[in-house]
Amino acid sequence: MLYRLSTEFRTDATGKRLSDVDDSGIELAARHYRARDYAAAAVACDAILLRQPRHFDALHLRGVVHLEQQRPEEALEYLRRAEKEQPDQAQLQFHIGNALLALQRWDEAETAFRRSLALRPGDVDALNNLGNALSGALRHAEAMDCFRQALAVLPNAPPSLYNLGRALVALDRLEEAVEQFRAAFAFAGADIDASRLIDLHNNLSEAFIRLSRYDEALAVCRGAPASIADAPRIQWNASLTLLMLGDYAEGWRKYECRFLVPEHDPPREGAAVLDLNHVAGQRVLVFPEQGRGDMIQFARYLPLLAARGAHVEVEMYADLKPLFDTIEGVAQVVTPEAAAPEHDKLTPLLSLPLAFGTVLENIPAQVPYLRAPEPRIARWAALLGKRTRPRIGLAWWGSQHIARRSMAIAALVPMLRLPGLEFHALQKEIPPSDQDWLAAHALVTDHSAGLEDFADTAALIAQMDLVISIDTSVAHLAGALGKPVWIMLPFSPDWRWLRDREDSPWYPTARLFRQTRRGDWDDVVRRVLEALSVERFQYQIEGDQHGVVAAHQ
Repeated sequence: MLYRLSTEFRTDATGKRLSDVDDSGIELAARHYRARDYAAAAVACDAILLRQPRHFDALHLRGVVHLEQQRPEEALEYLRRAEKEQPDQAQLQFHIGNALLALQRWDEAETAFRRSLALRPGDVDALNNLGNALSGALRHAEAMDCFRQALAVLPNAPPSLYNLGRALVALDRLEEAVEQFRAAFAFAGADIDASRLIDLHNNLSEAFIRLSRYDEALAVCRGAPASIADAPRIQWNASLTLLMLGDYAEGWRKYECRFLVPEHDPPREGAAVLDLNHVAGQRVLVFPEQGRGDMIQFARYLPLLAARGAHVEVEMYADLKPLFDTIEGVAQVVTPEAAAPEHDKLTPLLSLPLAFGTVLENIPAQVPYLRAPEPRIARWAALLGKRTRPRIGLAWWGSQHIARRSMAIAALVPMLRLPGLEFHALQKEIPPSDQDWLAAHALVTDHSAGLEDFADTAALIAQMDLVISIDTSVAHLAGALGKPVWIMLPFSPDWRWLRDREDSPWYPTARLFRQTRRGDWDDVVRRVLEALSVERFQYQIEGDQHGVVAAHQ
């Protein structure tokens, strides 16, 4: 969350402070406003506007009250009416900018803040919020300049330090961002608002996570004062860090806070972590959350739940339903659009590791636990024809695109030019630039048009000898199918890949290739290329038998 500075109603039309003792008209409305009695301030403004519909100060303050009440659309209506009366008021333009900022109308907000600054040069609030508008428009370098200008006027101002840190994070200048967040901590007063303190802890811990400085990230979360220690964002970052460090016992418990984080799926009424001692004979409905890769990874728990005597019903995304229909022990799979089956218990899929007491030593890693439907396998086998050389399936870009996890197809050229290998794209979605590249170079066969759902992807993977993928659903699917899969990971990967290891306790057929420097895929591709050398990659055809021996040394 950004620091959007004051909506204070500072002046009347002449620029003087409003009286705290004059009970008449707009002065009374302003007193109510300063006392944070926004309902009374609105009533006082409405009384003025009933008599004088074009009263500038009443229109202005009415808009500011709406801003305080988190109602930016209504605020903008009043502020625009005030602008017609007196357009050259710096504070009015500032408040218009704030309303537009809340509505994420970045370009219009920028215009309003620049007008405010032209009327009142060097205003720290306007500089700060201009930077926020530029950040919203993804113009982070320009935003950084604004925050630095604000700091030149008011050194060590925590809001500007914090927002500067966020801009630096967006530019992947994480070490510098850490310095700014720490400075914001140092200069924050004891009266800092709790939500701002949470934001500081959240952003500093996230920066440490992205730097792979997990112990420091955890220290930030655990060092939060008691007043905010239970805040969902702080608990969320702590859970991700603990899971990355392999502390599953505490990590899964804290992971349950995820439904309280605004960016996450909302919680469902009646959902709870299962007590496995009370599931036998019960109809248990398991519902989805997060991405497709998450669903594939944790589908392994459904047969275990059935083995406890539960009647397992699953709600699942439509593009995964045909695959989940193949899971042993699952009685019924429905899509979210269908009516939910009758059930006795309701639980999210990603709460099953906690229910089963999962730690590193007892991860259920038996594969395959997903299977492509036989008709799909036959269809893809016919489409690809007789195998004449090793087939390698590729995924380099995820549909839920996370920039630091993905790469351009051109980054794989050293691998694609290896002789004697066949490369097949396993992605349903391919960026336009990569589509053009694929068409121009004919080094990878594009199957995206034929992939209707993940059952097709699974059937196509079944035709491969090896899958090489970034951290996306394809990697999880290959692992769940028991296919050899090499996974190329960013410098700070997702928690499920743990740290400093080349294997995965979740997928016994996986081999991990990690970035050693942020953003450096070239080195990763070089190491994959070495692993594909003659000494480490042997293709065998013996009658109808074929396969890959991929050494893990």
